[in-house]
Amino acid sequence: MFGTGLGAMVGLLVVALLVVPVSFGVAARADAKARRLSESPAPGANEGRSVAVAEMTGRCDQWRQLATRAWLICGGASLVAVVVVGVLICVG
Repeated sequence: MFGTGLGAMVGLLVVALLVVPVSFGVAARADAKARRLSESPAPGANEGRSVAVAEMTGRCDQWRQLATRAWLICGGASLVAVVVVGVLICVG
């Protein structure tokens, strides 16, 4: 019984350690994309400028939401990894 719980904890640690770099990469790329979109001027002629600005703002907001979610996942997985390592140190 004790070995099964220990194996599950090690499995959880492995999963958390795989999620951290992946979510970090997604968050960093989404942040960079949102920053680029917010800094670049909207392309287009004067008559279609308001539509282009609204479209760019919408895309920028989507990238920011993705970045926020990815940062939260990265932080949560990091926290899980730290807790699991602490438990494994106490148990083992």
